[in-house]
Amino acid sequence: MNNLIESISARIEVSSIKDALPLYTGLTGVGDASVLEFPGLRLAVVGPFLLIEGDDETLERFRREATLHVNDLSAAVDVFLREGGSVIDGPVATGGGMRTIVRDPDGNIFECFQGSAE
Repeated sequence: MNNLIESISARIEVSSIKDALPLYTGLTGVGDASVLEFPGLRLAVVGPFLLIEGDDETLERFRREATLHVNDLSAAVDVFLREGGSVIDGPVATGGGMRTIVRDPDGNIFECFQGSAE
């Protein structure tokens, strides 16, 4: 059996990325967080954490238990489907790779993401 997961990013909703950064950089030892801005949404990547700031309506579209960074997107999605899960969205090309949003049999939502080969 192959391990399909390379890493997992915890998705954390915060009221202010600026105010939350000291806690998460302190926990991870990451000096400079990558901050991305989109209409109605700010994201910061701090080690294994993806901090998400935005209004409730925008955040609703991005709520998931975690992002699973996988080495084979199709195989990972197939495992969810084989075990009674479902695809909510995707696969879709995104900046840096492909992603599919899946739901497990218990209703938990995950983003499966495979980065582009460099």
